[in-house]
Amino acid sequence: MFEPRQIAPEDRLNKKQRWVAVAMNLLLLAELTLAIYLGQQDPENLTAIFLRTFIPLAIVTVAAARFSMRRLQTRAVS
Repeated sequence: MFEPRQIAPEDRLNKKQRWVAVAMNLLLLAELTLAIYLGQQDPENLTAIFLRTFIPLAIVTVAAARFSMRRLQTRAVS
């Protein structure tokens, strides 16, 4: 019932894609830290500053990571 799902070798991430995933996670953590830091400078507008800062940065980061992941995908030989 709770067996791990088997992923075919051709569907796994290659080394370059893994590095992209690690970089994306680190960038998202840095962006989150920056947004919280900027927001705490003005506590009355914390939510607005946080959302104006984090959301656009996160969208760009995730979009760039998705683009890079697809670009670095290994081609199936047929």
